[in-house]
Amino acid sequence: MRVVVQHAVGDPGWQPTVLAPEAVRRFARLAEEVGYAALAFTDHPAPTSNWSRAGGEGSADLFSSLAFCAGVTDTIRLMTFVAALGYHNPFAFAHRAATVDVLSGGRLDLGVGTGYLKGEMRALGLDPAERLVRFDETLQVALRIWRDEELTEEGLGWSARGIHGQPSPLQRPHPPLWVHGNSAFGRERAARYGAGWIGLLSDDRLASTIRTPALPGLDAVAAAIADLRARTVRAGREPDAVSLGLAGLWPMLDVRRGWDRDGMLAAAQEAAAIGVDTLFVTVIGDDPAAACATVEAFGEVVAALQQIE
Repeated sequence: MRVVVQHAVGDPGWQPTVLAPEAVRRFARLAEEVGYAALAFTDHPAPTSNWSRAGGEGSADLFSSLAFCAGVTDTIRLMTFVAALGYHNPFAFAHRAATVDVLSGGRLDLGVGTGYLKGEMRALGLDPAERLVRFDETLQVALRIWRDEELTEEGLGWSARGIHGQPSPLQRPHPPLWVHGNSAFGRERAARYGAGWIGLLSDDRLASTIRTPALPGLDAVAAAIADLRARTVRAGREPDAVSLGLAGLWPMLDVRRGWDRDGMLAAAQEAAAIGVDTLFVTVIGDDPAAACATVEAFGEVVAALQQIE
């Protein structure tokens, strides 16, 4: 069982001090030393104030943050958790992702999703009704750019005439794609293109907020996994070709409050039994010392989880 840790800025109660260069440097190096599979940042370039006040997560520009972390680490994977593809011009997205992949020595994992915050989309000049179409368009253009194709065509808000990408990503044909989404749309894209799928344990209230079907428990996750496997076979791939990630299994980690180690391991064992192989966690972000202490202390659980198959 692998564990991906989201940087502490992802805590809704984050404080600017967790983004101080030395704090991010220490956080990233500790995550690498302790044995987390990847370090992640999310994508909210223009969150609404109402959303933030209601408990929306914090964020920093994800590619800038991952590039910084690439420069202060050597082996840990670096992940977008997740990049909202429709927020990005497809050529700019492909360029930035390939650049981080090269600068990190081929350590980039691309978690991708559609985005859901309507006010944010409008601030970026986007029509929320087009979010699924934009996801597919951005993904298809990026895949072709990463394969070193030259594009001459038009899309939503762009016109390409003989455009090619540079640099080419170090990982070929492209960095691994992890598709985030509880919906059939997300599972279908994971089945076709994904190295992994990320489900989110969510009740009806959370699911309504982020505009996705609820996954209230592991039985629901198991049903989604079965559907994903069937779609993967129909896409012409082996049924287990897509790794299975799950977020929301545990609450936010805070070393000052502690955690139920045995309960967490038991929950992870149950998740592993239905096929989940990667868990996503977020740590407290109100204080950089507490954030780093949490990353370090939770390493004992990370090590134990690595023994679960």
